Amino acid sequence: MRILVVNPVGAKIWDEKDEKYLRRFARIDTSIKVLSLKDGPSSLETFQSMVSVCPGIIQLVKSVDNNYDAIVINCFGDPCIEAIREVVNVPVLGPGETSMMIASLLGHKFSVISPTRKTAVQVELHARALGIEHRLASVVELDIAVLDLERDVEKTVKAVVKASEKAVQDGAEVIVLGCTGLAYMADEIRKRLNVPLIEPASLALKMAESFVDLRLKHSKVALYGS
Repeated sequence: MRILVVNPVGAKIWDEKDEKYLRRFARIDTSIKVLSLKDGPSSLETFQSMVSVCPGIIQLVKSVDNNYDAIVINCFGDPCIEAIREVVNVPVLGPGETSMMIASLLGHKFSVISPTRKTAVQVELHARALGIEHRLASVVELDIAVLDLERDVEKTVKAVVKASEKAVQDGAEVIVLGCTGLAYMADEIRKRLNVPLIEPASLALKMAESFVDLRLKHSKVALYGS
């Protein structure tokens, strides 16, 4: 099984690191390739940046068409995911959509921990578009820009734990990390919580494997028809 993970940014420094991280969760017979865009922003935190990367994502996916059994767009905002589902005939998963849908299976309500106030509002809109806003207890912001999440890891971990505790008070039974930039901290955060924690990048990868195993693809009858 071959899975392509697209980092929808121009920072190729993450490719090898992300590939090594995701390898921890993949089946032994799964081949993972992580590719960033030739040109792109260093992070996706605005609607403008989300839109700007779509041509690059489409071009990248078309250039490797038929070489992979599934594709993961490695950003919680799931940029351009609908368009990519039109372009290819393999499962295309986004960490945001996947993690929020699965979170709704693990508890009555879930909360998302998001880097900033702006990204938090984007998550609320995303949940509404998915039709699961009634399962969303809250979106708690960290007030830490995406590119600063790893600047002081212990500080970020403590902030996520504190935000998660607030989310539980809001009624959350499940916590979702609202940025794939938090992936490397998930193990430590999980140790400090007493509710399920979803790390979206690894979950999207495992769901992609499951779709391939079950021979499931996106319907082309209407929404994703070309």
